[in-house]
Amino acid sequence: MLAIADHGLLADGLTSALIGRDGSVAWLCLPRFDSPSAFATLLDPHAGACRFAPADGGLGVQRYVEHTNVLVTRFPQVRVTDWMPARFDGAVAAGFGHGALCRWAEPEGAPEGREMELLCAPRLDYGRQAARWQAGANRIWHADGPTPLWAAASFPLKAGEDDGALRGRATPEAGAPAWFVFGWGPAPAGMDAERLRGSLAATSAGWSNWAAKAKYGGGYRDAVERSALALKALVYAPTGAIIAAPTTSLPEAPGGPRNWDYRYCWPRDATFALYGLSLLGYHDEAGRFLEFIAQIADANPPPLQVCYRVDGSTELEEHELPHLAGYAHSRPVRIGNGAALQRQLDGYGEVLDAAYTYAKWRGGLDLAVWRPLARLVAYAAAHWRQPDESIWEVRGGRQQFVYSKVLCWVALDRGIKLARRHHLPAPVAEWEACRAEIHHEVLHRGYHPGIHAFTQTFDNDCLDSSLLLMPLLRFCSPHDPRMASTIRRIQATLAADSLVARYQNTGDDGVGGPEGAFAICTFWLVDCLTLLGCAEEARARFQRMLGYANPLGLFSEEIDPRTGTMLGNFPQAFTHMALLNSAHNLELYPGGVA
Repeated sequence: MLAIADHGLLADGLTSALIGRDGSVAWLCLPRFDSPSAFATLLDPHAGACRFAPADGGLGVQRYVEHTNVLVTRFPQVRVTDWMPARFDGAVAAGFGHGALCRWAEPEGAPEGREMELLCAPRLDYGRQAARWQAGANRIWHADGPTPLWAAASFPLKAGEDDGALRGRATPEAGAPAWFVFGWGPAPAGMDAERLRGSLAATSAGWSNWAAKAKYGGGYRDAVERSALALKALVYAPTGAIIAAPTTSLPEAPGGPRNWDYRYCWPRDATFALYGLSLLGYHDEAGRFLEFIAQIADANPPPLQVCYRVDGSTELEEHELPHLAGYAHSRPVRIGNGAALQRQLDGYGEVLDAAYTYAKWRGGLDLAVWRPLARLVAYAAAHWRQPDESIWEVRGGRQQFVYSKVLCWVALDRGIKLARRHHLPAPVAEWEACRAEIHHEVLHRGYHPGIHAFTQTFDNDCLDSSLLLMPLLRFCSPHDPRMASTIRRIQATLAADSLVARYQNTGDDGVGGPEGAFAICTFWLVDCLTLLGCAEEARARFQRMLGYANPLGLFSEEIDPRTGTMLGNFPQAFTHMALLNSAHNLELYPGGVA
């Protein structure tokens, strides 16, 4: 079993694939991010396999083609280039059906490469349905099913009599590469090396042209660009939705029960992620996502659902898949997410903060977008006193989470500023009174003078790293003695080396079991130290954090503080968003803020 870090990400604006260092397609859902899997050896060795690698085995070294999401895996004497043909408007490149994965092998350092072996054995519906291949015209193979499959190769393929898997062998030579294409949807009339070369060139150009638009002049260009490319890879192009991660059930602790499905769009996560892209000048992505949320809010009265499918639909009923072994035997494997039905009041602030930032950069906000957003502000004003499950989606019952109160304040604050600055209709005086009330309540019930810190919930003494966002969201100054002491208390209590846990786990969060340190919390601490003027300390912590990325520069959700290994779904939009923000803040506030 490969480590989580031993994988690279491919994407086409509709779905994505994880490619392992052993040449395997460890994860691919089709035709969308949130569709059932066709290849899922990441979760079970019998849940669908596609391996194109040297016949005698071994692990390669992975890198991305510069400025792209085109992946190269180098083995001794041979290199494999993987990509997914796409256009960024959400349409698959002509001639590749509804989507495809292209695999291209060439000799490395010698006229002739090693013999390559192909095994292609899709198992649809999360490993429950085997595909049965049949040969067609022009060496195109077909497999019927809910989503028709097709395959083509530069070498002869044969379908196994017992398992129906496609198999073949080829030795790439200089000027004569070995290639394989796995696709879904309508099959092309034929496939050849020239079409693949054109697809590779167009895909590489598309990614690199997009990457070149980034506006960043700081010292972490490589890490920033890779994070931006990872976030772009998680955008579902037809709607502008951005998923939290492309995988499900990668564990927060090996063998534990904290295994969740992240292949959906959380308005909170997406707005944070798109804020990071907007810092780089990618305002179109932010605008499209705001339209996505506005359309959802316009069609459905508040409250917002916690998360949505990539097309905006709401059906996310959580199920367990007992037939799958789970990554590192971590069970249950889940699809769907019960958090969709939770009450999380923080989401309104995050959406309004993104809208406020977008309007500032764009010089205004369309009335058609503002009206549903104003209803979200009104909902936050009417319901901020209610308990909820908040940002960490606890399953131990609703509580009076301080973070949620702060974000309701943010919803009102940004709503007021949007209305005033852009002359938008709103009950501003009413919102101002509510904003002041929330601020007073948080300062008086959310701060514990005995431990000199803001706390996870009203009237308790539990620390929570989400409160590091308070100065970043302009709720209070980082130099406010209460906030400054909170930062240091979290650093002393929840941090180990450069890694920060999300909260003091008292065992009553309704899930149980251990978890790793949350990468995003570490970046939040970097931001707070930056704002405090502790530039050297912040930069050192940021650079240590970069060392936990995999060799491709990708991050998962969590990191095991004992071993430094990745935990949780991968790659994680939240983490890459936080990296972008921290890199930006380190350049913007070298001396802190007043």
